[in-house]
This record gives sequence, C-alpha cells and structure tokens, in this order.
Amino acid sequence: MQKTTYWHRSGPVLNAIFILALLLPGSCFCQTPEGQRSQEFHGTVTREVQMKYLLFLPEGYNNNTGKKWPLIMYLHGGARRGTDIEKLPEPGYGLPALVEKNKSFPFVVLSPQCPEGEYWTDTDGLIASLDEVLKNYAVDPRRVYLTGHSMGGRGTWYLAYEHPERFAAIAPMSGLFLSTAWASRLKHMPIWAFHGEKDDIAPISETAELVKALQDAGNTEVRFTALPARDHFILDEYENQELYSWFLEHELKDRPIPTGVE
Repeated sequence: MQKTTYWHRSGPVLNAIFILALLLPGSCFCQTPEGQRSQEFHGTVTREVQMKYLLFLPEGYNNNTGKKWPLIMYLHGGARRGTDIEKLPEPGYGLPALVEKNKSFPFVVLSPQCPEGEYWTDTDGLIASLDEVLKNYAVDPRRVYLTGHSMGGRGTWYLAYEHPERFAAIAPMSGLFLSTAWASRLKHMPIWAFHGEKDDIAPISETAELVKALQDAGNTEVRFTALPARDHFILDEYENQELYSWFLEHELKDRPIPTGVE
C-alpha cells in the first residue's frame, strides 16, 4: 500500500494564506466579547395593512363640486373590536351611531375597526386608512380631526402623539393607560379632553395628570371637561354640538411640528 506523507511548514506563504482567510467574507477568527452590551439595528421593514372601516359622506356631498369637506376620524372602545363592522353604528355607541340618524352631519367621518386583541397601537394602519380616504374623497387635509372613547380615547392621545402633523385638533374621551411623556409632542395641539368624575374603569386622574403636563409644557390650547357624577360611559357627549364648532375653529397651518416627525 502506498504511504502518503504530509509535510507541515510555516513561512511567508502560509502566513499570507492565513491573512487572506481572515479577510474573506464570512470568515472571522476573532473572539466575540461576552456579557451584555448595547446594540442598535438599522433597517427597513414593510408589511401589508388590512383594516375595515365605515365611511360616512354627508348629504350634499355629491352636489358640491369642488368643495373640500372636514373629516373626523373616530376610534371606538374595546367592545367594538373584531371583524363585524356592523357593531360600530349600534345605537348609543358614539359617532357612527350619531351619523346613522343625522345624514346631514357636516363632516366626512372615518370609523376604522380595531382587530380583536389589539389596542389602537397600529398607527401605520390608521394613517394608511386616512391617506386612502384623503386620496379618494373630497376632504380638506387641513381640517382633519381625531376623537375616540375609552380604548379609543387612549388611541386618540397615542395616534396624535405619533402623528401630531396630521390632525388639526383632537377630543379624547374617557382615555385609559395614559402617559405624561406624550405631552412634549402635543404641546402645540388643540385638545379638548372629556372624562367622567365617577369613572371607575379609567381613572380621571390620568387625564388630569396629562392635561397638567401639557399645560406645564406650554400648551395654551388644551381644555379639560370633568363631568360631575358621570361614569365611564359618556358617549352622549357626541351629541354636543359645541364640540364640532370647536373642531372647525382649528386648521393645520403654521403649527410647529415636534422634532423627529417626518
């Protein structure tokens, strides 16, 4: 049997080969530091967005060629989540119910439905649905307003915090799980907050603390209506015509936009 002999040697040639291996993609003979340390990821993430919504167009919409209508985006409470869009306009449940009986309501109304198990945190989906309506209907982008109750009240605060450049004014009602950290990006936002003093689901103290943080940040256009002897369910405030007159006092123009908003 033939015997094969392998020779091992070192020198400039083998050293060069070793160095070249270190430089090849995917080759790393260095040690990775152990323990916990800070890292940062930079990348682009894309995804498909699917969201059901109701769209209300007022009487006279088709008879006013060239008119741009104001729009209200309404975010419902937790009980309306799911895939049954017909749950939104049930009597007593906010703006979709109001426009069912008042066909001349002078706003376009966009009412998205939150999927089961979610909490209005998909701001990308909400803004995408708003953009679709702005693209396809006669809406004035300077007069877009935002409101919601309970889970939708929190969603109103949060969506405005994420996108203060998109809304002329907001009206959160009975919001829960609020953060005073949102005040810095809402210090130029016209806000009218509503809350029942006897609310045992979403404590009024959270709204009061956020309103105080807004005032401390310099917001001179924040209003707070504390409703005596009222509980969490203050959806009849959507019958308050003063709210809609107040909305129309505000337009998006010359408002300072917080740093970091694109």
